[in-house]
Amino acid sequence: VEVIPAEIDLKMKLGGMPGRRGEINEEAIERAAKAIEKVGQNYIEVGRAQVATLIGQFAGVKANPDDASAAIMQVSMTAREIKGQAKTCGYSLLTNVADSMYRFLSDRKALTPKQIAFVDAHLGVMQNVVGHDLRGNGGPVGTELLRSIAVAKQKLDAG
Repeated sequence: VEVIPAEIDLKMKLGGMPGRRGEINEEAIERAAKAIEKVGQNYIEVGRAQVATLIGQFAGVKANPDDASAAIMQVSMTAREIKGQAKTCGYSLLTNVADSMYRFLSDRKALTPKQIAFVDAHLGVMQNVVGHDLRGNGGPVGTELLRSIAVAKQKLDAG
């Protein structure tokens, strides 16, 4: 049995050989860039739908915060998905907020009222981002929105 390391396999897919790098066809790169740009142009509608889904999922967590392990995981994974897509499409503010939410929720089984408020702060920022189509870092508005999460974090940490 011959084991082929993934690195070698990838080189072969790109036309390389052991000891020689493969290449990605320039035309393939251009097609991929155009496809990503097209997705980015239409992302705001997708982002709005994803944030609406996230809010609906979190309503399920709020309904039973003491026993919400599966629902919290679902919210966490949706936030992770938003993070990835938003980054690809040029919405770094949305990416950062979704990542913060994902990291906060990823290992939790239940939430306290203060933790729920902290997640709600994230959802509020996300709603603002998609509601006002705040691309990139959101400029001065984005700075203020991030400040609101920082305030919520201080309240959470204060106990």
